[in-house]
Amino acid sequence: MARNGKHKQLEREFEDLLLDVLDQDYDLAVRRREDALERRRRDLATLTFEYRWSGPREARAVVRVEGAKDFKAILPVDASSPEELRRSAEDCESLVLFLAEHLENKRSDSMSAAASGQIAWGRREDD
Repeated sequence: MARNGKHKQLEREFEDLLLDVLDQDYDLAVRRREDALERRRRDLATLTFEYRWSGPREARAVVRVEGAKDFKAILPVDASSPEELRRSAEDCESLVLFLAEHLENKRSDSMSAAASGQIAWGRREDD
């Protein structure tokens, strides 16, 4: 957790950058746990964040994926400048690899459930 308002602001900025990188650069469907759930999007990975600050501008972000109890990515966060913060968000290979496999498995499970008639699949009338 943030010790002060500045850390909280840096945490939120890092999370926004990381979610942007995952969504835009890697085309992974992700959201923050605190964000509103988009009912029209299927197979979103929900991420939770914890921070361990080791200095005024250095931290470790512990990123967990909801539904994957055995996984956590520990990402270094360098908030010394906006460029370093962006670079920290872009340095997330382990998270990208896990999320790609996790989302593929969720999609496969959803397709199997749809094929068996357990869930409805397709466009809604109000789309």
